[in-house]
Amino acid sequence: MTALSSTTGTTTMAGSTRPLDALAEVFLHLGEMANVNTNQIMIVSGRLDPAILEQSVRRATAQIPLLHTRPDGAVLHEHDSADTRWVEHRDYPGTCDFSDPAFRHLLMDFSSARRLNWRARLPLQLLLVTGGNGHNSCVYLSSHHGVADARSDCLLLRAIIDHYAHLCGVPGADIPSRRLPFAPLTEIRPDWYRPLHRARRWLRALGSVTADLLRSDTGLHLDLRGQRWERPSSDPGIGQLDFFQSLLPEDLELRLGRIARDAGVTVNTLLCAALARLMESRAPSRRGRLRITCAVSLRRLIERSYDLSFRNYLVPSNIRLSMGQGTRALVRSVHRAVGNARSEREIGTELARLESLLPLLRLPALRGLSRRLLNRCQGTNACYSNPGRIAEDFSSFGSPEHCTQSYVGFGCLVPPYDFILYTPTVNGRMQLDLVYRRTAFSDIHAEFAAPYLCELRRLLDELESTPELKPL
Repeated sequence: MTALSSTTGTTTMAGSTRPLDALAEVFLHLGEMANVNTNQIMIVSGRLDPAILEQSVRRATAQIPLLHTRPDGAVLHEHDSADTRWVEHRDYPGTCDFSDPAFRHLLMDFSSARRLNWRARLPLQLLLVTGGNGHNSCVYLSSHHGVADARSDCLLLRAIIDHYAHLCGVPGADIPSRRLPFAPLTEIRPDWYRPLHRARRWLRALGSVTADLLRSDTGLHLDLRGQRWERPSSDPGIGQLDFFQSLLPEDLELRLGRIARDAGVTVNTLLCAALARLMESRAPSRRGRLRITCAVSLRRLIERSYDLSFRNYLVPSNIRLSMGQGTRALVRSVHRAVGNARSEREIGTELARLESLLPLLRLPALRGLSRRLLNRCQGTNACYSNPGRIAEDFSSFGSPEHCTQSYVGFGCLVPPYDFILYTPTVNGRMQLDLVYRRTAFSDIHAEFAAPYLCELRRLLDELESTPELKPL
């Protein structure tokens, strides 16, 4: 892993304005063209109290300066949130259950109808659903992706849980007091914005964008045709999303970790290689290259102190893989490509690609051109993200009375992507989660999850069948 050193520490933004950087501003504009709400969803036993939950959210957000801002142009200003109502409460006649399509659609339709326009409102909302007349409850936390990544949302959700436990008088519950500061990239890495360094980043980005305009890589072949952006001429249901949550079979999880260690690669590498295999099996032709967008987090690549800050640190980075490779060659290619994506040079290039898109996004008249460039330059409908091991304890909502029954977390799904695959480890178990377009899959388990697991098992079988070979 390449470590990036920072030159300043995290700071709060009390009493001052702060500039937006590209990781925030791109999503600010995308939020006017698509749904950029993030998603943290917990189902817990028992009935949660909406009034206490409202107080808990109010106290937790008081510790996060960025959640009390609105952008004006490319600058953030503090905004008075005293009258903000953070929690909306609804009853659901059945039990809250991720296997219930009607329940999932209730959550996703709420997100679609309540898109977080950061310019017009504060970038956070929470839906509480009481299911089965108090049998269980669902907490659905959503933030604007320009504000938060998965780690930020997890930190916030854990703070809300702790405040809820304290307000309910749970024995031993602590009052969270840690502030989660924010700093723009111009302060975290001012060297990236010095004229010569920035010019080099932009030149590399120009070359990268030019190459993408000339390429025609392969994503996951689907029957879905037409525009993914929500336009008058698009399929009316193109913006409707759904999600899938499951645990990776325990035997497969154990094998995955062992074989990754023996091969000298990361678990991420094998999971991404299995996705590439699935994509190749669906490709109309076995020639050319596959393309997968991977979400790379700057958080721990910069300096460990930034692990406890609140903002979006995710950079989209494309990896390209030749089709027709043998198993070990494919795994080696993925390992090399992911390592390159996490390098400082490549991160700087990807950041400059985002920066170069901003002049187009800022002008509404050029939004059509922006959409076409995003489609072409991202060049795939497939995205993979592994948040890694979720450090926060999400085994309950603060007490044994509210034990966790299900948890899922995922980001926003914007065009040109049709799905994002997530493989987090939550409460000690690895999950296989997806967010996807409803129009892209009629049965996500049969059409994606089950075939993906088959490809993963086959990949591991083939790696195990050549034990005499040295680690990759």
